Amino acid sequence: MRVLSIITLCVVTLIAAAGTRSQETATPAKAATSDAVKCWAYVDSDVFFRSISADDKAAYVATDKGSVIAVGAATGERLWRAEFGGEVVSNIAVGPDRIAIATRPSDSSDTAKTATLRVLSKETGILVWKVEIDGAGEIFLKAAADTIAAAASSGEVSAYGLSSENLKWKLTFAGGLSAAPAFGDPLLAFATGDNRLVGVTLAGGESRFSIELKRPAKTLVYDDNEIYAGDSRGEVMRLEAANGYDPKWKYRAGAQIGKLIVNNGELLAASFDNFLYSIDRASGRVKWKLRLPARVLAATALDAKHLFVLVENGKIAMVVSADNGRIDSQVDLGEAPIAMAADGSHTFVLSPVGLSAYGSGSCAK
Repeated sequence: MRVLSIITLCVVTLIAAAGTRSQETATPAKAATSDAVKCWAYVDSDVFFRSISADDKAAYVATDKGSVIAVGAATGERLWRAEFGGEVVSNIAVGPDRIAIATRPSDSSDTAKTATLRVLSKETGILVWKVEIDGAGEIFLKAAADTIAAAASSGEVSAYGLSSENLKWKLTFAGGLSAAPAFGDPLLAFATGDNRLVGVTLAGGESRFSIELKRPAKTLVYDDNEIYAGDSRGEVMRLEAANGYDPKWKYRAGAQIGKLIVNNGELLAASFDNFLYSIDRASGRVKWKLRLPARVLAATALDAKHLFVLVENGKIAMVVSADNGRIDSQVDLGEAPIAMAADGSHTFVLSPVGLSAYGSGSCAK
C-alpha cells in the first residue's frame, strides 16, 4: 500500500507539472513595445533655440540671435551656421535644395508691418536671395517645387520663385488669419478672421473656394486633397479640397481644438482639455482617445506603430500605440521641450538649450 501511494503521488505530481508547463506555454507573450533610443544630443552655449524643421539630411534650428544652424540628422554634428541678426519670425521652410526664413529687427518685431524673406542654400547656409515682404505678426512659410509662399497673420500672402526672388502672385485677406495656413500642393487653405475658409492655388493664387464658417478655425491641416479644420468649440470637420463646399463630416470634442496632425494617414486631434483623439478620416468616427497630463505640444510618428507625444511644460515624452492609444513607455527628456520635427528615421526634440534625436529601437545611420 505504501508503495502504491508513493507511485500515485509521483503520477499526480508529474501530471500537475505537465499542466503547469502547458499553461505557461499557452500564455500569450506580452506585445512588443517600441523603445525610443536617444541617438545624439547637440548643444550651443552661445544661443537659445526657438524653432525647428527637418529633412532626411539635417535638422534646421532657428535661434534667439537671428541665426540658423544645420545639424546632421545621422551624426548630430553641426554642418553650418548662418548669422542674420534680428529675430526669426517664421517657421523654417524646407525645399528641395533651399530653406527659407523670415526675419525682422529685434527692436521692431512687435510693430513692424514688413519682414525680410531670406532663402538659403541647404548645403552651406549661404544666402541665395532676400526680399522685403508685407505683413505684421507671425509669418508662415511653405516651400514646394519652385515656389515659396509667405503668409502673414495680418493677412498678406505672397509667392516667389524659390530659385529667384521673382514675385509670382500676391493677395490680402482683410480680416487677417485666425490660424496657421494649411499649405499643400496644388492648394493653400486659409482660415480668416471673418469666419471664412478660403482655398487658392499654389501656382497662381487663383481662388478655388470660399466657405463661411460658424466660428473662426483655430487649426488647419491639408493632406491628400483633404482639408481638416478645428475651431474654438471643439468641432472638427473634413472638406474635400477639390470642391471645398459641404463638410463630409463633423465631430465635436469637449474643448477647443489646439492641433490637428496627419500621421501615417491617420488624423490626430488635440484638444485644450488635454485629450488626444485618433479620428477615422473617412467617417469622422473616433477610434480612440487618450487623456494626457497637459495639452499636447507636438506628436509625430516614432515608427509605423507608435507615436512620440510631447505635452506642454513636460519633461517626459510618451510612446503611444497608434492602434489603441495606450501609453507603452515614457522617455525622460531632461528639459521641457518647445518643438519637435521628424525625418522618417529620426524624431528631433528641441528645448531652448538643446537638440536631441531619437530612433525606434536603434539609430539610423
